[in-house]
Amino acid sequence: MSNNQVQRGWEERVICPEKGSRVVHYILRDSTANSLLAVVGIERSLNHMFYTVTEDYLRVFGSTAAVNARTAWKARKYVVKFLISITSGGGSLFANSNQQQNEATTPHQQHPMAITDSAGEHIEVLCQDSGMRGCWFRCKVLNSSQRRLKVQYCDINDCDGSAKLEEWVPAARVATPDKFGARCGGRLTVRPWPNSEYTSDNNFRVGAAVDSWWSDGWWEGFLIGCDMDAPNNLQVYFPGEDKFATVERKHVRETGLLKVQVMLLVKAT
Repeated sequence: MSNNQVQRGWEERVICPEKGSRVVHYILRDSTANSLLAVVGIERSLNHMFYTVTEDYLRVFGSTAAVNARTAWKARKYVVKFLISITSGGGSLFANSNQQQNEATTPHQQHPMAITDSAGEHIEVLCQDSGMRGCWFRCKVLNSSQRRLKVQYCDINDCDGSAKLEEWVPAARVATPDKFGARCGGRLTVRPWPNSEYTSDNNFRVGAAVDSWWSDGWWEGFLIGCDMDAPNNLQVYFPGEDKFATVERKHVRETGLLKVQVMLLVKAT
């Protein structure tokens, strides 16, 4: 299927329907089964929603004067107008990374569909507890209530090892800023599983922000070097826990949008 035959649409998904605590996700989709979380709406007070674009959207489509990391809407109609402008042009969501958004405003034939049950969705949850700071764990949503999601961890067992660990996590908690202030402020501690279409081709530069699969999760880090004796191994620094690790190249992926380009000067001890 050529890119100009690919259709786009969008979906409105209610993550938490509780009045006064509503959380709504707006997801872009195309007819080749790609999807991308573009906007998150949070009810900050009764009947007052606040909508922001996600770092994943900005990573794929790039920032513009109208839509960037500081963009926020206070009415759903502006979100709908924005989504229509993205979907009306068609084409694969990931055809051109960092492409500018389409300015067209003609309504797309696919309309949003509200879903009040997020059970079965696969997400990643950012841990900020001591010893695991900066690690995104893969989870499956089992249930939702008020501002929380009940999740089952895909790669972690409970204390007796008899079953996968389950717990309630916040549906829309803002993450603590990272150690170097490199990643976008205001990002949430819950996100969909990244789509393989917008991971890297594994050609990383030293200093690049990456996620590395290590100790049962995807850890936020920076590439600090390559192993000359084993070209498929990369050396990664995890600032959340101030640790270094050697990780196979196939277990490294691009991370979220950086707020600034940062040069790291770190020395292994």
